[in-house]
Amino acid sequence: MTHTFSRTTLRDAWTLTRTELRTYVRHVTGSSRQTVGVAFMVLAFGVLFPLTFIGSATAFGEALATGSVPLGSAGVAFAVVLSVAGYVGAAGGFNQERVGQIGPLVRTSIPPLAVSLGRFANRSLQALAIFVPATLVLLAGVAVGAGGPVAPLLVAVAVVPLFAVGLVGGRIVGDLVRYANERLAVSLWIKAVLMIVLMVAIFVGTQLLLNSQYEGGGAYGTVIAGPVLPGQPLQALASVVFAPLGAAVQPLGLVVAGTTLAAIPVGLVVAMRLETRMLVQDLGSDAAGVTQSHGVPRLFEVTPSTRVAWRYLLRTRRDPRTLAHLSPLLFGAMGMAGSAVQDPGIVLSLGPAAAVVAGAVLAGGAYGLNPLGDDRDQLPLLLTSTPSVGVVLRGRMLAGIALGLVAAVGIGAPLGLVEHGPGYVLGQSVLAVFLATVSTGIAVGLGAVVPKFERREYMSVERAHPSQWAMMGFFFGGLIVGAIGFVLLWATLSGEPLIAVALGWLVYVVVLGLAAGGGYRYAVSRMDAFTLDDV
Repeated sequence: MTHTFSRTTLRDAWTLTRTELRTYVRHVTGSSRQTVGVAFMVLAFGVLFPLTFIGSATAFGEALATGSVPLGSAGVAFAVVLSVAGYVGAAGGFNQERVGQIGPLVRTSIPPLAVSLGRFANRSLQALAIFVPATLVLLAGVAVGAGGPVAPLLVAVAVVPLFAVGLVGGRIVGDLVRYANERLAVSLWIKAVLMIVLMVAIFVGTQLLLNSQYEGGGAYGTVIAGPVLPGQPLQALASVVFAPLGAAVQPLGLVVAGTTLAAIPVGLVVAMRLETRMLVQDLGSDAAGVTQSHGVPRLFEVTPSTRVAWRYLLRTRRDPRTLAHLSPLLFGAMGMAGSAVQDPGIVLSLGPAAAVVAGAVLAGGAYGLNPLGDDRDQLPLLLTSTPSVGVVLRGRMLAGIALGLVAAVGIGAPLGLVEHGPGYVLGQSVLAVFLATVSTGIAVGLGAVVPKFERREYMSVERAHPSQWAMMGFFFGGLIVGAIGFVLLWATLSGEPLIAVALGWLVYVVVLGLAAGGGYRYAVSRMDAFTLDDV
C-alpha cells in the first residue's frame, strides 16, 4: 500500500516525534549524570566552540556595514552550514535508531511513512539543540560588527534553507550508505575498512578545501577569505542574500536560490520514500555467519585468562562492530591526518608517539570500559557458574593488550626508526608495553564505576556501549599520561640529571601501577557483588 503525506500521516508522525522527544527528555532528566552530560555538550558545542569564531563573525559584520560584501567569506560560511547539516543528516540516515522499546508495535500501528517522518523529525529537532545556540552566538557577533539587526537577519534567512537542504541531502546519503552496508555481500572487515577510508577521505578533502578558501594558508577564524572562483555557486547565492546591503546580484545566484528552495521538499520526499522502503523490507543484520571454528593458538593456551583473551580477539575478528565505541579514537586520528595535510613531516616527528598513545588507549578502551555490560547476554551463566569474574576481566585485559601493542609497537617502532636511533625506539617500545598494560587496569576500573547494561544504538551498532563519561575521561587521560611518558623518555635520552629523571620515572610508574592495580581490584570486587537483579 502506498502512503502519502496526508494529514493523518503527518499527525501520526508528530505523535511519534513528540513521544520520542518526551522519552528522551525523561531519560536525560532522570539521571543527574545524563543531565550534566547533555548540558556540557550544549554548552561546549553550542556556545563555547562558536565563541572561538566570534572574531570572524564580528569582522564579517563590519565588512557588511561598509557596503563591501565579502562574498568569499560568505561562501565559506555557507559551505560550513551545508557540511554540518549534511553530517547530521547522514549520521541520522546511517544510524537508524530504534523506535523506543516498542518498535514492532509502532511499526504495525501507524503507517511506515509516518515512522520515517517521525524518526527524521526527532533526530532533526535534537540536532537543533546545539545548532540553534551556536547560530545565535555567531549572529550576535555579526550584529555587533554590523551595528544593527539587518545583517544578521539576512544571514539567518540564508542559513535556514541551507541547513534544511544539507539535512535532507545528508539524510539521503546516509540512507544509501546504510542500504549498501546491509546489502553488500562482503565481510564486515571490508565494510569497516571502506567506511574508515571514506570518512578519512571526506575529512582530508574538507581540510584541503578550507585551506584553499582562506588567505594566508588557513588560519581558521582569523581572516576574511577572498573569492576563490568568480561566480562560485555559494558566493553567487551570497550576492542574492546580501543584495539589500549593496551586493551585485549574480544571475547564477538566482538559479542557486531557486534550486535550494526546490531541493528541500524534493529531497525530503526522496529520503522518506527510501527510508520507508527500507523499513517495509525489514532488512536483516549483516553479521557474517561463522563458517568454521578456530582452535586456541599455542601462545594463548597458557592460562584460562589467555584462552578467554583469544576468544575476545576472535569475536572482534568476526565482527569488528564490537569496537564501534572507539570511534572517538578514529576521529582523533583524522585530526592528525588533517594536520599532516598542512605539514606532512608531522607523520615522522609525532607519528611514533601518536601510535604508542593510540595503542595504549586502544588496549584499555577495546574491552575494558564496559566489561560485563558488553557480555550482557552471557551474564546469567557467568554470574551463576563462576566464583569470580576475575578470569573474564583478566582475559579482556590481555586481549586489549595484544590489540593495543599491534598499533603501539607494530606501527610505532618502524616509524620511530626512520628518524630516531635504536635506543630511542627500544625505550619507546618498553614505554608502549607499560602504558598498554596499565591502561587496561585503569579501564576496567572506570568501567566498573559506571557499568552500562541497557542496549542502545551508537555508530549504527546496537549493544550495551560504555558510558560516554568513562570513554571521554579515559581517552583524554590517556593523551596526558602518554605525553608525560614521552617527556620522561626524552629527558632520559637527552642527558638530564640522572637523579631527577629517575625520581620522575619512579613517581610515574608507581602512580600508574597503583591506579591500574586498584582499578582491577575494584572491578573484581564490584562485579563479584553483582546479582541478576542489578543488571
